[in-house]
Amino acid sequence: MVKAVGAGVLSVESGIRMLIDAGYPIDDVQEEITRIQTRAFEAAARLADATGDNAAVRKYLALPAADPEIPQVPLAEHPTTADQQPSRHSGQREL
Repeated sequence: MVKAVGAGVLSVESGIRMLIDAGYPIDDVQEEITRIQTRAFEAAARLADATGDNAAVRKYLALPAADPEIPQVPLAEHPTTADQQPSRHSGQREL
């Protein structure tokens, strides 16, 4: 079940239902999902990378909305594949 959820071929909801069926003491599927997500910082980072949406990340982590008085920090941009290719002239990677 863990491998299937991790591989994305089984939803977290189905995995939790399987745990409940196996006798694990889980009372509420959605509450358990929220507990998992509030600790899933790597998944939140992937969500930030994929969407660039700080509000979506805060919602995923069950955090309150950001204070509008505090300026937003832009998300880091990742270099594109072309940026990572070795230079044709120097034989070295450009940074």
